[in-house]
Amino acid sequence: MKKIALLLLMVMSLAAAPYKVGQSVMPLDLNDQFGKRYTLKVMPKTLIMAFEKGTGATVNEYLTVQEKGYLAKNKAAFVADISQMPKFITESFALPKMRKYTHTVLLIQDEEQGLNFPYQEDKITVMKFRGNFLTKVEFIETAEQLKKAIEQ
Repeated sequence: MKKIALLLLMVMSLAAAPYKVGQSVMPLDLNDQFGKRYTLKVMPKTLIMAFEKGTGATVNEYLTVQEKGYLAKNKAAFVADISQMPKFITESFALPKMRKYTHTVLLIQDEEQGLNFPYQEDKITVMKFRGNFLTKVEFIETAEQLKKAIEQ
């Protein structure tokens, strides 16, 4: 379903092509799971992105067992695209669950904003940056791959 929605939005909005290696990424303004606003003027070294429930669960399960400050220590941030989730589900179930996490989950709630980022079905997107320039994109599936991507 996410794939179909993404395809339709891409056709409707030519300006919303996913970022590519070598491209500069615009600053991000996102809320976290508590509604706190974050502005990423300079991208972190590693940006982890989940676009689906399953990939988000993999990331959250991994981060939940890490020490406090793990993402900051590794100059990383986690972004979950929840724009496809019905508002009732988001507010009744997803956000209350996310508020139990000790790590920060930045949220994309605008479908068009999510289209700016590379995506593969059933994969976690890991983007590497130098300043605001995208230097690498990889698509991973496991907690072991996630650990390696964050810590390298």
